[in-house]
Amino acid sequence: MWDSEPLLAVRGMRKSFGRLEVLTGVDIDLRHGEVLGMVGPNGVGKSTMASIIAGYTSADEGVASLSGGPWDPRRIMLIDPQNELDPKLTVVEAMFRHVEGHHSLAELMSRAKRILSETGIHLSPTHRLGGLSHTERRMAEVVRMLADPREVIVIDELSNALNAEELEDLRYALNRTVEEGRGVLYITHQLEEALRLCHRVAVLRDGQVEEIFDSATTTVDQLTEAMFGSVIEITPRRANATADIVMDVVGLECTTEPISFQLNRGEVLGFTGSRSSGVEEVRDALTGKRPAPVASLTVDGRPARIAAPRDLPSLGIAVLTNMLDPESEAHAARNIVMLDGEDQVDDEAIEDTTRILLLLKESEDRMSEILHRPAQSTGQRRWQQMQEIASQNARIMILIQPTDGLDIATRERFVRLLEEITSRGVGVLLFTSDERELHQFSDRVLVMADGRIQEEWDTKAVATEATRGA
Repeated sequence: MWDSEPLLAVRGMRKSFGRLEVLTGVDIDLRHGEVLGMVGPNGVGKSTMASIIAGYTSADEGVASLSGGPWDPRRIMLIDPQNELDPKLTVVEAMFRHVEGHHSLAELMSRAKRILSETGIHLSPTHRLGGLSHTERRMAEVVRMLADPREVIVIDELSNALNAEELEDLRYALNRTVEEGRGVLYITHQLEEALRLCHRVAVLRDGQVEEIFDSATTTVDQLTEAMFGSVIEITPRRANATADIVMDVVGLECTTEPISFQLNRGEVLGFTGSRSSGVEEVRDALTGKRPAPVASLTVDGRPARIAAPRDLPSLGIAVLTNMLDPESEAHAARNIVMLDGEDQVDDEAIEDTTRILLLLKESEDRMSEILHRPAQSTGQRRWQQMQEIASQNARIMILIQPTDGLDIATRERFVRLLEEITSRGVGVLLFTSDERELHQFSDRVLVMADGRIQEEWDTKAVATEATRGA
């Protein structure tokens, strides 16, 4: 049906940053009509390879071709959520931002509405990116696959924070994208997801493609063994929950009905629900992003008030936000000032610390450019953030999508870190779209729907019932 030549062929790709060899001879073929997954340990060079294939970074050695002809980066689209887009762009402008030729706004608007209707993705073409949530901006990139006609699409960690429904929307878009012979190189740390969404999965290890697997006949254990040389499983977390209450919330008015719950010392309390369930409103109220009235809030038995994020440090509440949250550095600064152990936290100290962190990040990026060394991968940065937050004098930690960008080996280290945190009596509020993680990491899970808490799951009881029914 299609040309027998690979759509994209890469041979002998090498890339070093100073004395550090990142890619040591990558050979890989992307077939017509294929979604090819790419997995590997944190920092192995997946994003570097994606950037080279898309023409943003030059390789030291190697050749690439498209359908047997010369490689042309203008025929390749890179989707990387780490790239910041102009918040003034509308959804339709973002979808067609690289489409060549002259097209009227009416024509593009008509095409955008048709694509959004076909995929069932709830975005308005006229909304500006700056007014969208992180997830909505990612979904705008999902529909761009169907709007942009380029033959090869390279996707780098797009699915972080997507829930089950959104992953189905992504799968539909991927299938529609490749059904006429285009190809997608799909980079992810989610091994189950790679096997579910991709036709084949390539494992990158020690700067080379270790092995390529047929998804239909491959298990997660086979992928982890190829990645690390042995099978890695996430072992159950040791429970440290006590009966002592560290946070008591009564009548939080952030959704259609007042929300009440308690968090105990040493407990991990998870929240789950659809985008419209009220989970995001609870999360934003507790982090001070969107304050809400509350009948009663106590932390450590003392009356508390969260009217803004600046109130968190004095209450001993540390926050680990989504990697793409523009407030992430400010939250990191608030976490750091808690090291002093003071009950009252100076706003000026938080602002100064935020500026220092931003300067350090800019300096690190600049030094990477000057010294020609790779910047930290998403997973490496995430692990560093988690180690930093674990060292704080917090009574409560709010973790939002904590394992984004982490490979399975680092996730296992995260479980051990969570054990260490909760053993100190710290209560943890967990907000993640990954239902498997909710069950693995939480002691209890509050299930929300229609703006209210509908159910409470004891994860140990759920696991026991599942075992009995097996």
